[in-house]
Amino acid sequence: MTNKLNISLEDAPLNSFHKKLAIYSSGAPFLDGYILSIIGVVLMQLSQALQLTELQEGLVAAASLIGMFFGGFVGGLFTDKLGRKTLYVLVLVMLAVFSLGQFWVTSAWALITLRLLLGIAIGADHPLATSLLAEFLPKKQRGSILASLVMMWFVGAAVAYVAGELILRSMGPEAWRWALASAVVPAVLFLIMRAGTPESARWLVSKG
Repeated sequence: MTNKLNISLEDAPLNSFHKKLAIYSSGAPFLDGYILSIIGVVLMQLSQALQLTELQEGLVAAASLIGMFFGGFVGGLFTDKLGRKTLYVLVLVMLAVFSLGQFWVTSAWALITLRLLLGIAIGADHPLATSLLAEFLPKKQRGSILASLVMMWFVGAAVAYVAGELILRSMGPEAWRWALASAVVPAVLFLIMRAGTPESARWLVSKG
């Protein structure tokens, strides 16, 4: 049965479901680019507001990257054990909550902690979204579609710089809070799109 399933998935024609799933999965690199880039736009203003030391500035900037390192391991582990579907949605809930939480931070360490948690969630979403998409895509289009997701990082970064500048120019001295929390918008949009995504048939078969 497993061989028959693999053959049918491998040779299935590319259809609207595959294309939609590719868009939903592109949320991982998009949010990666957005969240990592938005901090650079507002770092000067938030540093003044929270009176950060040079060490704290560096930790704020690097916390998400550190989190991604651990998130990749955690995401891969739980994806294989719990399946793709649940975590595919749960990770975006985490991204939305942690992004929104940045709006109310009052200390450097609270912000560093939230940035670290955001990095873990982003790092977990990468293997998760990629695995789910790859397991549904037919073999002829798999490589090109997975490779095209890379450019979504740059799209997310570009949107972050534009949105960040607009927010800084219009929201006053507390604009950095709005800019950091603005990541909740794309996170919720991708969360809505991902709702209802079916579990990977290959993962179900692997679990009997």
